[in-house]
Amino acid sequence: MKRIFSFMIGAVVLMLVFSMLAGCSGNSQNIANPPGNAPSGNQGSGDTATPGSGTNTGNNGTVTEPANTPDGNTSTNSSTNQGTNAGTNSGTAANDGKPKIVASNEAFRVYEPAPDAVIGKAFTVKGEASVFEAAFSYSLEDGHNVLAEGHAMADMGAPEWGKFEFTVTLTDMPTSPTGVLTIYESSAKDGSSVHELHIAYTFEKGLLKLETE
Repeated sequence: MKRIFSFMIGAVVLMLVFSMLAGCSGNSQNIANPPGNAPSGNQGSGDTATPGSGTNTGNNGTVTEPANTPDGNTSTNSSTNQGTNAGTNSGTAANDGKPKIVASNEAFRVYEPAPDAVIGKAFTVKGEASVFEAAFSYSLEDGHNVLAEGHAMADMGAPEWGKFEFTVTLTDMPTSPTGVLTIYESSAKDGSSVHELHIAYTFEKGLLKLETE
């Protein structure tokens, strides 16, 4: 009986052991699943890391764009400055700060009116003169008569070049379609005309008609 009882106890113990082993095996599976889930979590972390990489890449892209933007601005500024500098220098070189000289000699420089320009009963002459005491004279003839004459002054005397501006007003009507304006300096020695500058002009047609009437 003792043997039978011992055998039964041993059988029960074995069953308990098997049960415990089976329980451990089940727990092992349960424990194994979390690691399986953990990789899923890790994969999620990997996904999180991937956006992080994407974010970093985006940041790199952002850094690159500002780098390009200054380069673009530098090109724009360079073009603007070059364009701006080139235009200014050309204008200065062309005009030199003074009007165009249309007639000149050693004592006079006339800016307007240009030779062969059409003139009316009154017109203005502008230019520069380098004459003694800044004084000079002028006359307008049509080949037959003196239509106007007078005296004018520059704002500086020789050896400087002084600016002048005077108006010629006809006192008689022309008898020919063209006339000649003479600008000259009177000699300090004998009063004769020196440094004469002759400029031909065309009279308005209406002036000739007035003369015939």
